Amino acid sequence: MGPQQQPEPVQAEPQEEVETIPIPPDSLSPSQRVRQALQQLEQGDYENARLQLTWALQEKPTLQIATNLLEQMDADPIDYLGMKSFFYDVEQGDSLSIIAKKFLNDPLKFVILARYNKLENPSKLAPGQRIRVPGVMPERKKPKPKIAQPEPAPVAQETPEPTPDEKTTVTPDLMTDEVQIEESSPAMPEEQVPLESEEPLQTSVEQAVEEQPAAMTAEEALSTAMGLHAEGNLSAAIYLLENEISQHPNAQELPKLLAGYYNEHADQLINRGDLDNARTILEKLIILDSSDDAAINKLIHVEDKIEAQKLMRAAQDQQTAGNLEEAYQTYTQVLTYDPENSAALASQLSVRDQLTDSYHRRAMQLFRKQELDDAIAFWNKILALNPNHTLAPGYKARALEMKQQLQKIGPGE
Repeated sequence: MGPQQQPEPVQAEPQEEVETIPIPPDSLSPSQRVRQALQQLEQGDYENARLQLTWALQEKPTLQIATNLLEQMDADPIDYLGMKSFFYDVEQGDSLSIIAKKFLNDPLKFVILARYNKLENPSKLAPGQRIRVPGVMPERKKPKPKIAQPEPAPVAQETPEPTPDEKTTVTPDLMTDEVQIEESSPAMPEEQVPLESEEPLQTSVEQAVEEQPAAMTAEEALSTAMGLHAEGNLSAAIYLLENEISQHPNAQELPKLLAGYYNEHADQLINRGDLDNARTILEKLIILDSSDDAAINKLIHVEDKIEAQKLMRAAQDQQTAGNLEEAYQTYTQVLTYDPENSAALASQLSVRDQLTDSYHRRAMQLFRKQELDDAIAFWNKILALNPNHTLAPGYKARALEMKQQLQKIGPGE
């Protein structure tokens, strides 16, 4: 006999390491954890930010802002934002969140934008620094050319001044070559000639701000914004402050006033049911002041409402299609996000009653055929949906009693 061959050792399959999440050392609320995570992300402290967001989701799994931030931390930046990009030179007053809002329409995407540019500490972004921004560079607005005012034609000294009864008319002889008058048009009185300074003010606040951004001091910006707010033009006041803050980065009163206006505007949008725009405003507010717990809580509330609306539409579609079990579960999810949603509660109860009636009819059919286990299973489903169902407890008890009697009789008797 030859030498006995030893069996080769079988390599054990590698076991997946289960990541253990440490117990939080404090009792912060979910919104406070999100605030702390935002501050840590701005400093590039991803490890501790991840812990805070994970703890926040453990306590409140529906916290969309935490989920979004974690997704940005885990996603591949190129896959998330795309390969195509352009260079942007950071300006005075810029932050990565401001740039993210400007080009990605979401200030909270500063996380993925920082990773896109391999920035270790986003808070150290400096004026003149060049970064990559995903997408195509938007066209810059070209300034509108100003129309030159025609100089008044020289008047001969011997020409007598017109009497009050006379009306001076503007004729082609008195105009410069830059102004053309159609021959068929009647002559216009001089006092009605529209001068550039007498044109109506532009309704667009953007044009008004762009015309003189550098001429306004911080005090003037503050006063003008408060005046617009007093006139009821909150959107114009916000737009002006957003532009002036970058011009006066050291003026602390401007961001403080803007934060108050953001909060007021968000409340107005929430009351109107415009939740998407309310979320955008609240995100701006949180970026402006990440220590504002009330704003974070309000954003969480708005995100829950938005998710509830999406689920509500899905539940209604499921109910219309006759998928009552799915519809019931989805209505339950709606109420998880929005417990005070009376329409969802009414629909859930209606679907529940339809389900329990259907289950009871099926259970009775099985009971008559002495298929007792299946019948009992349906009555259990009824009681899980509605513990106060009037018929299910009694019929279930009868089925259990009949089952015991049949077991006593046995198959051979």
